[in-house]
Amino acid sequence: MNACPLAIPLADNALTTLADVKVMLGIDLASVDAMRDARLTHLINYVSAWVEQTTGRKLRRQVYTHFFNAAGGQELVMLQWPIVKVLYIKMDGEKIPPDRYDYAQTGYLGVIYKDDGWPLQGYRSGLAYDIVAPKRNIEVKYTAGYVLPKDAHPPRDPCTLPADLLGVVWQAIQQEWVLQQSGAAGLSAFSISDVSWTFDKTPNESWMKTLGSYTRL
Repeated sequence: MNACPLAIPLADNALTTLADVKVMLGIDLASVDAMRDARLTHLINYVSAWVEQTTGRKLRRQVYTHFFNAAGGQELVMLQWPIVKVLYIKMDGEKIPPDRYDYAQTGYLGVIYKDDGWPLQGYRSGLAYDIVAPKRNIEVKYTAGYVLPKDAHPPRDPCTLPADLLGVVWQAIQQEWVLQQSGAAGLSAFSISDVSWTFDKTPNESWMKTLGSYTRL
């Protein structure tokens, strides 16, 4: 049976790079250690997935096509944000002219604003002919998310992932790395004679507060 290669690739949603993690951990960039680099890459992928799961969103900039039913208000809330560009919006299959909506002021929240509103449509029933089931008649194709460090090409296309999110990623990786290096992975505390050690493996409260600010309630 062939052994698994040590050159572990970064996941598409990796929120930092191996080089940046080495700098944060004080590891010489010129040093060569395939096993160490593979373990660090696994940690990058693991922590990145944890951040996205915790925030409930995709952070990497990409194109989405989503369908919505409007609530009758002026704000249409996208599933992913910040909005970088709206490619088109169709209502009942007809494109809406771009000058009929705006996201310049609310795009960072994932909101597309329309002065005359997004009318509620749906399936009607009963004597009053009321809408009993909303219809997803609005189709939006848009680009949303951040330029991640691994995808950045400054100065033309710099990284746009917020610094506080990067900080959480680096600190979480550092905590896991220290636990692995100390041989304490899986332990919360132990003692020998009158000496005891306690390892804090729970997510830092400040991390959760930061991630909470990037989570839609």
